Amino acid sequence: MRTVGKMPVALLAAICFPAAAQEIDEDALFGDTAITMIDSSSLKVASAAIDGVDSTAVSFSGGVTAVSETGLPRDWFSTRDRSEVDPGALMLGDLMLDVRLPFGMKAFSDGEIYCSPDSNGLTFAVPEIFLDAAINRRVYLRAGKQVLQWGRGYFWNPTDLVNVERKTFIQRIGSREGTFGLKTHIPFRTKWNVYGFLDMNNLASVDSLAGAARFEGLFGGTEAGVSMWGKRGKFPIFGFDFSATLLSWSITGEMSVTRGTNYRILDMENSRFFTGDEADSLFALKDFGTDPVVRLCAGFFRMFDLLDIDDRMMVVGEFYFNQAGDGGNSFKKYHAGKLYDSIMALPAAGAALQQAGVALRQGFEFNSLAKCYGAFFITISKFIISDMTLQLNGLVNFNHGCAMLTGGVQYATLHNFSLGCLVTGFAGPEESEYTFMGTGASVRLTAGVTF
Repeated sequence: MRTVGKMPVALLAAICFPAAAQEIDEDALFGDTAITMIDSSSLKVASAAIDGVDSTAVSFSGGVTAVSETGLPRDWFSTRDRSEVDPGALMLGDLMLDVRLPFGMKAFSDGEIYCSPDSNGLTFAVPEIFLDAAINRRVYLRAGKQVLQWGRGYFWNPTDLVNVERKTFIQRIGSREGTFGLKTHIPFRTKWNVYGFLDMNNLASVDSLAGAARFEGLFGGTEAGVSMWGKRGKFPIFGFDFSATLLSWSITGEMSVTRGTNYRILDMENSRFFTGDEADSLFALKDFGTDPVVRLCAGFFRMFDLLDIDDRMMVVGEFYFNQAGDGGNSFKKYHAGKLYDSIMALPAAGAALQQAGVALRQGFEFNSLAKCYGAFFITISKFIISDMTLQLNGLVNFNHGCAMLTGGVQYATLHNFSLGCLVTGFAGPEESEYTFMGTGASVRLTAGVTF
């Protein structure tokens, strides 16, 4: 695990992104960033230029980032006890290799090295490594470990049924983890695109293969797409998404629907959390039978002029509805404060508790536990000075009555050097999705160089 000391943020990462261990992780029919239509003519020009290359071109890029992060428990704000402050540090080295080959082929890899005082040595990771190829400038293939950029939502992607790692509200240190598979893209002129993905992640047999397909088109001023995910022994999952412009606002929407057996969530009522004896621990799961389950996300986006500077402020807002989520606050109802102790005990636990942890990872989908969420993201460029950016973000779980709020500044020079400061606050009742770990706030300082 990539950690910064024993920070709550590291724990969030541990429970937010276990999708690779899931057989099916809903929130996934492709998704990372808002999808845009691809002009096939531009693809042909780029492809022709590459096809004309008769030699291999190799380039390297990357960076080094230093991180210092401090966690403040909720009790600290009343006691001011310095012994409760939890500091940590991390160094990240990132190296990306890009190889351009003749006939439209390309190879790419992203390697990361992590080092922290809490680890004995270095930790290595390869978030992405893949090979691109083009067939007669008509069919474009990408094979390997990759992050798929499918979906309209800025933060939530209910039609994303492929990526093994969700987007993070608190920006993660390092690159997003890719998933193994083969992606196919077939553009038709400038209005239509067909995508396919053969998911080869966590293969145990031929029946473990999963597949997804997507068709999108341009209809006047609206882009819309339909998609489907399928796997042997599972009900298919269908998706629909669109983006349009209304009164200078960009409007986006996504929806997925399937049967409830595809969604397994943590059964708080029948789970037994860690009490010191791992044999007494149990993370029970439940599904929703054959009833249909809908997840949807609606969002808006706009750039604003501010103080005589064009497009200085970006505003993004989203609302997310998860029919399979918690309609009340089961954390408070079933006193799930011990859930935190259970999670912390998992790495050093015996086989019984670790097996229970598999169920926890399958049923604990962070930022999708409840039914209704909302989020906003505000970015102001040229803040005070031309090289500084201000970010103000908020994420609310309406059912639990809790929220995460962040404020930060990022300073970047023309010489590829950057400094950053991010403050995060966790608000709400003591037992809720964003507060059950007892964290009141965290402060992150970063410094980095890219090349």
